[in-house]
Order: sequence, then structure tokens, then C-alpha cells
Amino acid sequence: MLTKEKMLLVDDDEGIRKALALFFGSRNCHLRTFENASQALNAIEKEPYDIIICEQSLPDMNGLKFFEILNNRCCKAIKILITLYGNNSTINQIHTKGIDDLLTKPFSGEEVEAAMIRLINSRPCKNGSNNIKR
Repeated sequence: MLTKEKMLLVDDDEGIRKALALFFGSRNCHLRTFENASQALNAIEKEPYDIIICEQSLPDMNGLKFFEILNNRCCKAIKILITLYGNNSTINQIHTKGIDDLLTKPFSGEEVEAAMIRLINSRPCKNGSNNIKR
């Protein structure tokens, strides 16, 4: 379960924000949603997050630039980029920007959850705790 993880989603698509908020809310998970990068950056300054998911095409900033800013602030969160087209150029760029995974639209809540669990389990354990089991 992801109930202990603080998650943040940035996507200008209200339908995606609502769908994922409902999906993770039904699992008692903490997911905050924002429609643009500026709002999300302000929230991240006030409170750390364990997992950050961001759409590549936002009205105020490219998702790659958003993650670049986070990396410059030494953000240790798991970072997932959402894109409509997962081409080779995008895949190569995510590795240079410190992004952990790429989700291509359309996707389900279950696919997002599985990606998060896989990424958490691939990281070294924090404070000797066990990895998440599905």
C-alpha cells in the first residue's frame, strides 16, 4: 500500500486530476493535485513529497523543466513524467533530468499505482524498513 507516501500530481487535465484523486483516495492515500507547475512548486517549498507525478505539457512550464528545477533544489522524491507520446527522445531526456519513470497516456490508476510500487521497491530501504508489498 502507498498510504504512508505523500504524493503530488501536476496535470492541467481536470479529468485526470479527479480520477487519480478518487482512485488514490479510495485507497486512503495522500495525493494532492495541482493544475500547473507554479502551484506545485509553491506547495513543494512548504512540504516535502515522496512521489511527484507531472504532465510533460503544462500551460506554464514544460514537465521536463519542472523536474529540472526540483533536481536543482535537491528533491529526493520519486519523479514520474506523464506524456501523450513516449518517443525515444523523451525516454532519453527523462534519464538526464533525474526522472524515474515515464507513463504514456492513456493509463489507469492501477498502472500508476503499480509504477509507484515498483519504483519504491527498487530504491534502497529507508531506515531499515521493508519495501512495499502489493
